[in-house]
Amino acid sequence: MTGALLFDMDGTLLDTAPEFTHCLNSLLAQEGKPLTTLASLRSWVSFGAKGMVKHGFKLTEQDPVLDSLVSRFLTLYLENIGTLTQFFPGMHDILNVILNKGLPFAIVTNKPSLYTNLLMQRFAPLKEARCVVAGDSLPWHKPDPAPLLYACQQLSVKPEHCWYIGDALSDVQASRSAKIRCAIAHYGYIPPDENAIEWQADHYLTQPADILQLLS
Repeated sequence: MTGALLFDMDGTLLDTAPEFTHCLNSLLAQEGKPLTTLASLRSWVSFGAKGMVKHGFKLTEQDPVLDSLVSRFLTLYLENIGTLTQFFPGMHDILNVILNKGLPFAIVTNKPSLYTNLLMQRFAPLKEARCVVAGDSLPWHKPDPAPLLYACQQLSVKPEHCWYIGDALSDVQASRSAKIRCAIAHYGYIPPDENAIEWQADHYLTQPADILQLLS
């Protein structure tokens, strides 16, 4: 039985990597550094702004310029948000199927609410989400199970009747702790040196259309 679907945002619903690549390359160019590529950056999106900047500038966590560069990167992102982001192919249709079946869906992401809300305004189907839990909505974020459990509570659905769809190990960890079934989007931002099968999710998706398999 499927009572509700909970979605991660970046790498699951939306392909934000082209936009992040554009912003990071703008920052790299300003600093006279070699540019990165979309293929290279895709596997770093799940590590957030700091992870992407560290990758692009080849920095460590202790580098004194890191915080300043991250701040500038986020400013560029805010200026460009939604311009190069798209639904993953077929995801728009999948959301329509979910809505037509009367299944509620929620968005649970570690992305801060400022950027989450701006993206939702640009993609009409996302406005149909019954609940949105951003990275700063609660004192806890994934891999803590609290955001997933909060979404279930808001939807009035038992955790065991939900699926959470994400693309990171933290998504599996949060789901497992919340007693929610987890499906991993293999089409998302999985680092090439990681084998997502080893995460032992309940299901794996090669494309958004595979989400239909979870609805029975």
